[in-house]
Parts: sequence; structure tokens; C-alpha cells
Amino acid sequence: MRYRKETISHFARNNLMREGRKYRYYFFDYLYYRLYVVYRKHNEAARLSACLLLGMVSMIIFFFFSIFFNKALTDDWFSLKNFTPIQIQSIFVGVGILCFIALFLRYTRKRTAAILLKYKGNMWNKIIPAWMIYCSPLLVFLIGIGICKLIYN
Repeated sequence: MRYRKETISHFARNNLMREGRKYRYYFFDYLYYRLYVVYRKHNEAARLSACLLLGMVSMIIFFFFSIFFNKALTDDWFSLKNFTPIQIQSIFVGVGILCFIALFLRYTRKRTAAILLKYKGNMWNKIIPAWMIYCSPLLVFLIGIGICKLIYN
């Protein structure tokens, strides 16, 4: 298989420019771009794998938001005292699955082609190290633990 430097086909790029669709780009789109490029380089299912990792990051962020709101709203109905452990686990798994489905439906082939065009040769590719993108679930988890230690102390 011959390695190409072009990220999308000539036909797909012309169709994208002809349609003139304007997307809003967010930081999650950049993270998706970096993960998509790496997974595609290693011949894996790039869209699926990138969405799974971003869904996992979203689930971790929701976990720490729930801890923060549990601390802020101690006697309200949202308190963890009113839930059993199996209910809490099923809520987090459900949120993770919903985030994955939302991300998978968001990043269609056309949006992925637009993102690849937008971020190819971006200055952030050199500023943000690759290891930081790949270890983002671990980094988010450790930052969340640090914030929780500050809140509870």
C-alpha cells in the first residue's frame, strides 16, 4: 500500500467545497482530528475508535461534575445518598453510551472530511504534544482527582 500525504480524496474535497457547508469547529473536533489521523495511520477503525475515546473522556468529566454537584447540593434530591451503587454505575455507563452515540452521529464522513481539511497543517499540531492527546482520559481523571482533593479539604 502506498502512503499518501493527502488526507482526503480529490473528489471528496471538491464535493465539500462545492457544497459550501459551514461547520462550527470546537476543541473536541480538534481532538477528534488528532485521534482520527493516528488511528487511520495504524489501519484501525478510525471513526469508531476516536469516538470511543472521546466518549470515555466525556464520561469521566460527567463523573467529576457529579461529585462536584454532590458536594454543592448535599441535601437535595441529586445527592448520592438517594441512589444505590448499581444505579450510579448504570447512570455512568448510560451517559458514556449516550456520549458515544452522539459523537458517532456527529462525525459523519462529510464532517470528518471538513475537519481533515480544516486542521491539516494547523499550528496546534506542533504546539500540543501527541502524548497529551493520547493520554487524555488519564489526564482528565488525574486532574479531576486533584480538583476533588481541593474541594474536600
